[in-house]
Amino acid sequence: MQPGQLADENNVLVFQGDQELASARRGLATYADGSLRSVQIQVDLTVSGETDLEVRLGEASTIAALSLVPVDTTLVNPNGEEGPRVWATLPAAWLSASGFAGPLVPEADVASTPSAAWASLCDYERWNTAAFLASGYETDRAVWLFDRGTAMYRGYARRGDLGPLRSAYVETSMYRNRITGTGTATRNGIPPDAADDVKYAYSQNMALHYLLTGDDRYRDSAEDIALGMSQLWPDPGYAGGSDFWTERHAGFGLLAYVWAMIVSDDKASQFRTLADEAVDAYLDMQKTYPIGYADTAARCFAHTGDAHGEGGAYFGCSPWMSAILADGLDQYARESDSVRSDAVHTSLVELGRIVAQRGIQPDGRPYYFMGVGTTENMLEEYDEHFGESAYLIGMAWNYSGKSDSTLRSAADALVSKLGTDGTAPHVRSFNWQCRSAVAGPSFLE
Repeated sequence: MQPGQLADENNVLVFQGDQELASARRGLATYADGSLRSVQIQVDLTVSGETDLEVRLGEASTIAALSLVPVDTTLVNPNGEEGPRVWATLPAAWLSASGFAGPLVPEADVASTPSAAWASLCDYERWNTAAFLASGYETDRAVWLFDRGTAMYRGYARRGDLGPLRSAYVETSMYRNRITGTGTATRNGIPPDAADDVKYAYSQNMALHYLLTGDDRYRDSAEDIALGMSQLWPDPGYAGGSDFWTERHAGFGLLAYVWAMIVSDDKASQFRTLADEAVDAYLDMQKTYPIGYADTAARCFAHTGDAHGEGGAYFGCSPWMSAILADGLDQYARESDSVRSDAVHTSLVELGRIVAQRGIQPDGRPYYFMGVGTTENMLEEYDEHFGESAYLIGMAWNYSGKSDSTLRSAADALVSKLGTDGTAPHVRSFNWQCRSAVAGPSFLE
């Protein structure tokens, strides 16, 4: 649900045709104003084929409620890897408007605009669970990058189709079932040897799963991953020079805290503190580096190539990795008071501006690593990163008042290149391109 849409889970009715069905209902998480983000609904119904149910909000039932049953008893296998016995889908218009997976718009709403480029690039059927299983996922950890569950759940929110929902459900279950440890000792179980690698630690996929299913196990695992992240990424700041720091590590650290905070039933304040500390460190870094860099209106999260693991002592930023951090910052702002959200929006405007000004190669591709305060850059050789930079610049255009024609032109040019040249040639490429940047149309349309 959207903020303010429903305050009481008891004011939900379920109908099959003209008949109200007895149902069990439970609010799953709340917004700051106390309204519900999601309501778990269970009905007892014999289904022999596709069946339409109508859900009405704001009306109290006059019939006795059912008792909730554990979600794992409604699954083909309690581990979730075969999905539920009955699939239930919601319309894309409702899913996207709810904001449950972040700022999205239905694909159908932008079908006749340049933003339709993401619809053709993000082929959820081509890169579904069957493709993932065939990708060597047990021996090649790269195909898990960067949070396939979230990429698929966002596809479901944009399309309302069973295909991406099925893939998201099954693969998020696979991810959760491989987690080891609890609390701060929690680690992902992605093979081989990714347990201590921050860029494989995801809480968002499990938070989204919980909001859609009410399966408490996924909420608890989202919290555990975030607690583990506090040990894997204990110092989110950057000390300069070769001190290890990348936008994707920073982004997944923040995303873990924010999404665990959103769904937590008992640790939200702890995750809020961790998120606040990370954001303070990132915004301070953005203002500080490179030392002596004077432009106050166009800045990224500058660090050296050595700090990035790419080699090189000059300062710069990764436009495509910055999309992961921007995703976390934007969701953080949506969950924060006006003082913090305004500071983050200013940061995102500065980030989009510098990418628009100097983050694009002469051939129209974004740089792989763009230098700041230098003429040095690392060139991008592939056509797989247009969308991320378009997303960043679209944010800047949106949050700066939708009046900066230079930002708009830069974003439009990248969206056009995404439509004509963009490719997703393998599972990993699909994952990163269809995770954060698919929110681009919500800022541009």
